[in-house]
Amino acid sequence: MSITVANQQELNEALATFKNSQNGHWLLVTYKTPTQLQYKASGEGLESLAAELNDKEIAYYLIRLVYNSNDAGFKDAVIGEAANTKDIYVNWIGSGVGIIEKGKKKTHSGDAQALLSPHHSTLVQTSKDLNGNFTEAIIKDRSGPLSGSHIID
Repeated sequence: MSITVANQQELNEALATFKNSQNGHWLLVTYKTPTQLQYKASGEGLESLAAELNDKEIAYYLIRLVYNSNDAGFKDAVIGEAANTKDIYVNWIGSGVGIIEKGKKKTHSGDAQALLSPHHSTLVQTSKDLNGNFTEAIIKDRSGPLSGSHIID
């Protein structure tokens, strides 16, 4: 079953803004109904993103991060040794989401990925603890192809 978007025009505008954004910018999509997504918010920084993530919801977001030469995932031989910018797609699964809902919405992740494309990597997140694994360094590490784990828990 495909999902639809309640406010497609707002999402398109937010995606256009996102494509011209800087480090730490994020764009959040949540559910309006069990089969309909909605653009919810955009912002800067992990603190404001964590405030928007609901423990009783499944949501999807893009975050733009700048990788410098000391970051895992930095691509060498970039012209002028400039930093790399990467957009990372994250499937948020709140700790209070029931197993039945997780199962029902598991099939929506591919549709949400297509909606929020292009992106460089895909992660699953289950914790928004800013003093734990929800840090820029952990996101960068887990988004690498050789990370071993693509889960922020």
